[in-house]
Amino acid sequence: MSNKLFGANLLCSLLLLFFISNTLNISAQQSKSGIITGRVTDAQKKAVYSIAVSVEGTAIGEYTSESGEFKLVNVPPGNQTIVVSGVGAKTVRVNVLVEAGKTTRVPDVEIDNSVELHEVAVEGKTEARQKQEQAYAITVVDLKQSYNTVAPLSKMLSNISSVRIREDGGVGSNYNFSLNGFSGNQVKFFLDGIPMDNFGSSFNLSNISVNMAERIEVYKGVLPVSLGADALGGAVNIISRKDANYLDASYSIGSFNTHRISLNGAYTDLKTGFTVRANTFFNYSDNDYKVFAPIKDLSNGKTIEERWVKRFHDDYQSMGIKFETGITNKSYADYLLAGVILSKNDKDVQTGAVIDAVYGGVKSKSESMIPSIRYKKDDLFVEGLSASFYGAYSMVNSFSTDTLARNYNWLGEWQPSDTKGERGTNSYTDSKIRNREWVANANISYMINNHQSVTLNHVFSSLNRKIHDKVDPDNESNKIPQKLTKNITGLGWQVKYDRWNANVFTKLYSTSSSTYKIINQYKEDERLDKVDDDKTNVGYGAAFTYFILPRLQAKVSYEKAYRLPESTEMFGDGLNQLRNPDLKPESSNNANLGFIFEQNLKEHTVFLEGNFIYRDTKDFILKDLTEASAVTGYKNMGKVLTKGVEGGIKYQWKNRLHAGANLTYQDIKDNQKYEENTGTYVGNGKSENLNYKRRLPNIPYFFGHGDIGVQFQNIGLKDSELSLDYSINYMWKYYLSFPGLGAKSTKDVIPEQTSHDISLGYTMQNGRYSVMLECTNFTDEKLYDNYRLQKPGRAFNLKFRYFLK
Repeated sequence: MSNKLFGANLLCSLLLLFFISNTLNISAQQSKSGIITGRVTDAQKKAVYSIAVSVEGTAIGEYTSESGEFKLVNVPPGNQTIVVSGVGAKTVRVNVLVEAGKTTRVPDVEIDNSVELHEVAVEGKTEARQKQEQAYAITVVDLKQSYNTVAPLSKMLSNISSVRIREDGGVGSNYNFSLNGFSGNQVKFFLDGIPMDNFGSSFNLSNISVNMAERIEVYKGVLPVSLGADALGGAVNIISRKDANYLDASYSIGSFNTHRISLNGAYTDLKTGFTVRANTFFNYSDNDYKVFAPIKDLSNGKTIEERWVKRFHDDYQSMGIKFETGITNKSYADYLLAGVILSKNDKDVQTGAVIDAVYGGVKSKSESMIPSIRYKKDDLFVEGLSASFYGAYSMVNSFSTDTLARNYNWLGEWQPSDTKGERGTNSYTDSKIRNREWVANANISYMINNHQSVTLNHVFSSLNRKIHDKVDPDNESNKIPQKLTKNITGLGWQVKYDRWNANVFTKLYSTSSSTYKIINQYKEDERLDKVDDDKTNVGYGAAFTYFILPRLQAKVSYEKAYRLPESTEMFGDGLNQLRNPDLKPESSNNANLGFIFEQNLKEHTVFLEGNFIYRDTKDFILKDLTEASAVTGYKNMGKVLTKGVEGGIKYQWKNRLHAGANLTYQDIKDNQKYEENTGTYVGNGKSENLNYKRRLPNIPYFFGHGDIGVQFQNIGLKDSELSLDYSINYMWKYYLSFPGLGAKSTKDVIPEQTSHDISLGYTMQNGRYSVMLECTNFTDEKLYDNYRLQKPGRAFNLKFRYFLK
């Protein structure tokens, strides 16, 4: 048995031994104590969640769940008083007689939430704030105040320190999410804890409306075991809205013939528990904004000038629906929901990976249908035992078309080409990629006592890919099925007290792949070989937090993490991304050290956070550019070292003024001193890496964000609000290739950039009707991201919203 597997088994055995011994001890302890359960409601008998419930004179307490339920364990027997309190709610005390070894349920506790804030005796905490106090390095974005904005969810993430959203263009363009220098699949995305890997390209953050979600949780490094992912650099978890009954409809129209429609709603029968939830979206844009592009003479292929031109082949359309129905808040299930995701998009492809490659007939589209089932139950069979399950079958079809025998320039002019396909030699295609994937996620947790809990999580995914090309039906490579199977098992133990909490965990990663390799390419004996590969890795880590002062929290975390290659990285996308079946899993030693400080002084609130990061990564998977064909691919780099610091500040005065700013600096360098040479013309052996200690190219390393907004109540109409918001984004220049090779004058550089956005909003009848006017990049700067692909200039958007609850 390998040392890694031995260490993992030993850690698992110790955790299980600790769990069993504690269970026996706690069972004896609980027989001498009691449990109090109940529900908190408002005057309309609706559940109130995130309200503090505690036993007076003790440290026993918790916050109510989404259904308003609470459970207090290890309560001493006898006459006790529970205290229910929170921001905007009058404190309520209820006397309870607790019997040893028994559960006492109190009648529904009704609270009055109309009291002014200065009358509150005990301050409660929002669910977002509770998440922020976890031991993990996490930033939580509460979206409730952003429902009137025009931007999609991806735009909200760009306001977070250490996060960059890098886009190839306008609406529907490819985008890259970067967190602490990790990007692409190194960062995982979840929707209510469910992996989004299999959702398809049409159901993504750039298409989903802000109105769909309640908050976004961004984990910067170590993840909770319950998420069960092979993320290397962190994760983003989108939490859907939990309102039992609501309707939220919005429509926006903007520059470049851009339209966005969003409809979100839910209905729950509180008596029967019958629930229906739906989220829909539709997006369209011509994306005919101007870019400063090189103009080629088609007769000789030479660049004759650079000038402003309109994009002419960049239409984009997407639509989708997420629908769930079932029961909630029953004795046998907190929820049991069957659902389906249906989505599709159609996209004209204007450019390749660089602006010099311009197309007039290349297209792509995708279609997704994903049936699913979700189940969750707290206190399953015994007190403190919780279980959840998610299962889905993903059916995603992706289509790529490149059949024109033409060469285009940025004026829309074209000439016939000797070969079919605009993207170069061997690009002629009219293909369909058929992905079918089973996904399952099971999670079991047990609360040993009021301070300790254990969690066991397992994620399984199995993807099968088949390709058919109408214009090349006899292609041998398309006749070889490709398969990728992953299993990730995590076991964690949490200890939690008033001033500190800690998490210790281990993870077992295994992957199995089946694909093909091209042997002796471009030679007479070129052939295809079927390749099967299996890999197993063991990771582990811990996270700890301590409240130095009631308002000052320190955090430290470490993880030995692994990230398994994804199907698109190994198998390609059939259009602009090459395949690489030889990719190896990434591994990284990740460490975070940070702090959070929050101070409330009457009507003023100040929030500060800072974080130091360290990432020592082996076999780093880097997205690389193939200049000759203007396509990208993924490759392993030997070693990469990342060091960084980030910080942010937020200020709020009443509900009238808010402001914030954050900065990020990350130093990401090639840390491989020598390179192994095998099978090369110069023979085998080691050679000095010329890029050793050089900063990695095409990754921004210094950037920041700032915003300020004011609100005025009852302007013009009663129960109305007028808001004015401004934001600024800044990024320092960086190289597109390694800066140490060649003269600086020959290097392509992403220039220093600053962009400004401004918006004016007006809501009526306490938010039922809203209108928002927004101007992005109002100074009309030239903005670039990946390989100088220019983003839109100044744009206006007008959004109308109707909300009913």
